[in-house]
Amino acid sequence: MKKEIPPLKFKKEDIFFQHLRAEVTAYFKNTALTKKATSFWFIKAWSFISMYVVMYSCLLIFGENRLVMFVCYAGLGVLAILLGLNVGHDAAHGTISKSQSVNKWYAVVFDLLGGNSYIWRIRHIYAHHPYPNVIGYDSDIKQSKLVRIFPKDIYLRFHRFQHIYTPILLIFSYTLNWFLIRDFQDFYVRQFGKKNIQKHPKGTFQKIVLFKCLYIGFILYVPFFVLGFSYIIVLGFFVMNIFSGMIISIALVSTHVGDHHEFPTPNAEGNFDHSWSTHQIITTSDFCTKNKIANFFFGGFNHHVIHHLFPEINHIHYVNMTPILKKTAKDFQVNYRSEENLFRVFKSHIKLLKREGYEHGLLHQEI
Repeated sequence: MKKEIPPLKFKKEDIFFQHLRAEVTAYFKNTALTKKATSFWFIKAWSFISMYVVMYSCLLIFGENRLVMFVCYAGLGVLAILLGLNVGHDAAHGTISKSQSVNKWYAVVFDLLGGNSYIWRIRHIYAHHPYPNVIGYDSDIKQSKLVRIFPKDIYLRFHRFQHIYTPILLIFSYTLNWFLIRDFQDFYVRQFGKKNIQKHPKGTFQKIVLFKCLYIGFILYVPFFVLGFSYIIVLGFFVMNIFSGMIISIALVSTHVGDHHEFPTPNAEGNFDHSWSTHQIITTSDFCTKNKIANFFFGGFNHHVIHHLFPEINHIHYVNMTPILKKTAKDFQVNYRSEENLFRVFKSHIKLLKREGYEHGLLHQEI
């Protein structure tokens, strides 16, 4: 049996976070707002759901026109990620409603889109959020041996090219890998971060298979049946995944994996020399927080620092919470980071890949 990963320990909460938490508490008290979803959240969520249904209907009705079919599949790819970011993610954190049954119902969006809400939640909540960017713990960041991100990870000779092939892999295969491989791999993982899993709930594997079959049924088989079997539909399916990869790559590389992000490691006893809140800030950054389009579509992912500090609060509030974070960070001389230019965000990611691949190989004379 695989040895259990020991829990890690941070220093006690610092004065910065105590003050920030007091400021956030005061904000909700003064505005009389719920920390859960507001009516605007429900309008936005159901707008995305409706758009997905309309786009799918257009595929079936007008899909005989190849251009329309490709546009519809591309739209479905984009909307699938937007649903995940805006609906599924909040549901996994239980921030939609005080009723956990309501949150579970909305989490089904992951299942209907070919993933598995249960597996994703335990990986995200118990591995990524407590220990972002910590090697051996954050399985959201460490996803494949093909990519070397952690400075203390194993170096393989092909990593010298990762700054070239990783962006291509991310766009062309991220969602396909999640759908076809990752959920099944994670089913057999027995520890996610600090959570040890002796046994999954009964029927979990069957549910994974059932929903993936259902997804293939409506995304491929039904179009085959309605429009006629054609390789063009299969090509449309790949176009859909490419557009999904393009959107999810923005959220992924912008928040934790730039050359300015830190990848802390604990000492031999499993202790960090910084607090939990400091850890969240040095491993996380924001992007496009002043952009109204990004604020609407990215489900709070562009306000990622405040999300990591207050994951129990619905993303609809992050636009108003981030200025509180910025002011408090400035008052306490905490290095809060945000980038408004997406080109510089991706440039930072490529620099990280090159540093941990090509440059690491040169340094150790392995190229």
